[in-house]
Amino acid sequence: MYIEGAKCVHCGKEWQISEISYQCPTCQGNLDIVYNYKALRNNYPKTRFHQSKLNSIWRYLPFLPLKKMPKLPLQVGWTPLYPATNDYGIKLYIKDEGRNPSGSLKDRATAIVLGAAQEAGITHLTTASTGNAGSSLACLAASMGIATTVFVPEKAPKAKIAQLCIFGTRVFSVTGSYDDAYDLCMRASNALGWYNRSTGYNPLTREGKKTCAYEICEQLNWQPPDWVIVSVGDGNILSGLWKGFKELYAMGYIAHLPKMAGVQSFDSNAIALSVRSAKGSTNIDIATVQASTIADSIAVNTPRDGVFAVKAIQESKGTVIEVSDTQILIAIKTVAQRWGVFGEPAGVACVAGLEKLLEEGILQPGEMVVCVITGNGLKDVTSALKVSHEMITKIAPDALDEVN
Repeated sequence: MYIEGAKCVHCGKEWQISEISYQCPTCQGNLDIVYNYKALRNNYPKTRFHQSKLNSIWRYLPFLPLKKMPKLPLQVGWTPLYPATNDYGIKLYIKDEGRNPSGSLKDRATAIVLGAAQEAGITHLTTASTGNAGSSLACLAASMGIATTVFVPEKAPKAKIAQLCIFGTRVFSVTGSYDDAYDLCMRASNALGWYNRSTGYNPLTREGKKTCAYEICEQLNWQPPDWVIVSVGDGNILSGLWKGFKELYAMGYIAHLPKMAGVQSFDSNAIALSVRSAKGSTNIDIATVQASTIADSIAVNTPRDGVFAVKAIQESKGTVIEVSDTQILIAIKTVAQRWGVFGEPAGVACVAGLEKLLEEGILQPGEMVVCVITGNGLKDVTSALKVSHEMITKIAPDALDEVN
């Protein structure tokens, strides 16, 4: 009821919702859904959220592109925001997105896509994925009785492949990279008429991910953080968070906008290269790299929502930080042993980035910082074991004297 249309992130052309399906009909750029924020502010003051009994993303239904709450039996969203004791001199919070049904933030996007598919009577969905988006689609669609097909790169972690298979989806393991899987998924969906959830290509994915920003602000009693730090691959989570904060600011729910810090591996740094190349210009060219990071969820050659992600960094006066795979692995142990949250490599990359931001003096003492842990560590136990094997001591069953 509150949607005004869609605007192309690339060429700026505006469209009616009835005129678009996935991308801009003119330039094939990614689309951003636009709402009547004045009407939303007048009809849904932020005090109404406190009255909601829905501990999920559906507490924000009027701000989403759906006519009604979908018949989704699983709880998506309203994940914990933990205050994290630290010696960094900042007010630190950890947003644990691994608590979602499939163990990642991607469930927010999938819930919106499935809701739209349900309203349209669509019976078969597909996506390309390094693992998380696919397992998210498989999990949530299984609970709704909707058929799915997922395309993954051949090097996707076994735990994520197991998730896909156990939920009953059909899986195509593509010989090549995530980008190869993405391109094949695009061709298959066009040829077979499947509804495509793929990141960036489907504008509804950003709509789901923006709810994480809504939750952060509501959980902080509408006092937005100074910084939000999150890992970046395709750029869709970063762009979704930024959109959420901008919407809340446009409606007067928050008094200022946070700065966005994207974290990438040196071995998958297309967004970082693109930010540096743009130098603040609105003429943004997205770089292509040969991604090889251990953080498979952000191993992307060509970011599919890159332009919006770069603009999020620019508009928020934020930054992109590059870290090594070794720093990411160490962060798995840091987050687990300091704060009791088990994150996968891409999920904890934000904390590796946090430490580098502190070292470089970009974060100031007393600032409020939120690190978004995007995925659960059980999705990649092989990486976790690389930094925790020293905790295991082999011992004979009668060697009590060695136990101390």
